[in-house]
Amino acid sequence: MAAPSTGVPEQRDWRGVFGSWRLLVNPGENGGSAFELIVGLAAPILARSYHQLRAHPNGRRLFAEKPDLLAVLGDDDYLASLPVGSLGHAYRSFLLTNRLDAGVFDVDTVIRPIAERRGWDDDFFYMMRRGTALHDMFHTLGGYGPDMGGEFGNLGFHCGQMEPSGALKALSLGLLGTLIPASPPRKLRYFREAVRRGQRADNLMAAPYEQLLDKPLTEVRESLGVAPTQRAHPGGHLFIDWMPPGMKPPTRWDYDADVA
Repeated sequence: MAAPSTGVPEQRDWRGVFGSWRLLVNPGENGGSAFELIVGLAAPILARSYHQLRAHPNGRRLFAEKPDLLAVLGDDDYLASLPVGSLGHAYRSFLLTNRLDAGVFDVDTVIRPIAERRGWDDDFFYMMRRGTALHDMFHTLGGYGPDMGGEFGNLGFHCGQMEPSGALKALSLGLLGTLIPASPPRKLRYFREAVRRGQRADNLMAAPYEQLLDKPLTEVRESLGVAPTQRAHPGGHLFIDWMPPGMKPPTRWDYDADVA
């Protein structure tokens, strides 16, 4: 059944899911298909996250004021002015090390057309826009690199935040989990550790990142309930140096070790 034409999509859009087949042909050049796949398959999870955000005190403030987090995260001069060890400095390190821009999916060419086609509520569109700006922030909070192993762990971290998230877990394990060259026990253990880490953290979508960027990363993690990597992943992060065709080779990124 397709997602409803107005408001907040509560049901999976199978037409959009099956229409994202281009992602399998060239993952590096079909980001729009990846977003279509995610929002189509994870619609019930995203809708639940939306209602949870509306119920959160800071979430209500975000919807009322709609601060443009992507504009702040895209201000390189501001991020460069932040102290070493701060959340903003770590975030900038992640972007620069891996030659990335703030935000994963472009708002005007990827997110907005889907929002208009599906008739998304303005607040739901705002959450999705802010959410794509937060993808790399979750990488930073968790210490997850931009390689396939880091993406795998970050997806688990996201799943833990959006429980129950069976469909997203199945997509992560079935698609990405089968691609990365590591032993099945290691991959499954790492993914489960990331899920538990996300489950035990506060609602990270509701966090006021605009006010946290200049704070020490360790302090921000503690305030948001994000367990240190050593406790969350006793075996360390899973780094994979292989990337699908069309995607840039990854650079190993370990901010905690760099600033230690």
